[in-house]
Amino acid sequence: MDNSTDVDSSRDVNSSRYVDSSSDVNSSRYVNSSRYVYSSRYVDSSSFVIFCYDIKCKEFYAFNKQVTEERFNEIRKYWNNIKGYFKLELKDNNWEDEWKKLDNKVWKKLAELPEFDLSVVENIIGFKLDLETQEEMTVSQVCKELGRDIKIVK
Repeated sequence: MDNSTDVDSSRDVNSSRYVDSSSDVNSSRYVNSSRYVYSSRYVDSSSFVIFCYDIKCKEFYAFNKQVTEERFNEIRKYWNNIKGYFKLELKDNNWEDEWKKLDNKVWKKLAELPEFDLSVVENIIGFKLDLETQEEMTVSQVCKELGRDIKIVK
C-alpha cells in the first residue's frame, strides 16, 4: 500500500482511498471487491477498468464502455505515457486538488480517445475540465473571416 488511506483487506493499492477487499488499485476511490482498477471511482465487483464511474460487475471497461482486453491494455498504456510521472499525493491534500495538478494538455490528449466520456471523467476527478481548443489563425485567415482582402505590399 503506497500513499493511500482507508484500505482494508486489500493489496497493491496506490494513491487511492476507501478500498476494500481489492487488489491492484491505482488512483481510485471507493473500490470494493475489485481488481486492476485505474483512475476510477465507485467500482464494485469489477476487474480491468480504467476511468470508470459508478459501475458494478463489469470486466474490461474504459470510460464506462466495454472494451476488448487488447483495447483496455492500449488505453492503459496510452494513459501511462501521456500522464508521465504524475502521481496523486493523497496524504495531506484534497482529491480534487491533486487531479488539478495534472496539466490540461494531458486531459486534452486523453480526450482524443474515441471511448473518452467527459462526464465520467469529471465525476471521477471531482471538477469540470476545459477541453476546448482555440486554434491560432494566420493573418490571411483572420482577414478572410472578416471578409476583407489582404494585399501584399512589396
